[in-house]
Amino acid sequence: MKKWILILAAVLSLFTFSMGASAKTTGNLTTSKALNLALEARKHYWSAMSGHNPEAENAKCTDGSFDYKGTDYRYFCSDLGTKKKFTKYMNKVFTRNAIKKGIKKYSFIEYKGKFAQPNADGGSLLEWDKAKGKLIYQRKDIRLYEFTVPVGETKEVSKEKVTFVKVNGEWLINAIDAVR
Repeated sequence: MKKWILILAAVLSLFTFSMGASAKTTGNLTTSKALNLALEARKHYWSAMSGHNPEAENAKCTDGSFDYKGTDYRYFCSDLGTKKKFTKYMNKVFTRNAIKKGIKKYSFIEYKGKFAQPNADGGSLLEWDKAKGKLIYQRKDIRLYEFTVPVGETKEVSKEKVTFVKVNGEWLINAIDAVR
């Protein structure tokens, strides 16, 4: 039964991704390439959650927050400070559909011409740099990998499923928080 649910989820993701993207992973998606893309996606995800790409040069960040419809928000730094800049950065590793859904899920908004997010802190104990991957489903332009990821300094592991979609010849991940 689980196998059919995974297959159904992968098939449904085929119909929900959008075209038009750019990524660094082309050709055949091996487990090694999938893990490398997942590690890159993790950097992008946490940059989004912090509102700033730490590798960006000359980015300006503003202190302070503002209230919008009863929620405390903060602006993204200038490197990700507009929806267009944010989308371009995230689209290096995620499908456009994943980005659109992520913006909605995390309540990111444009306010007074700038991109903003609810004021919150977060983190993860998942050690993706020590993850092991296994291909569990594939079609021509879809791959579903299951990664076994160590959790902090415990002996526990987390099983994380990540869907990769081939868009214009390049592999992208179909959920911005698949690799958190």
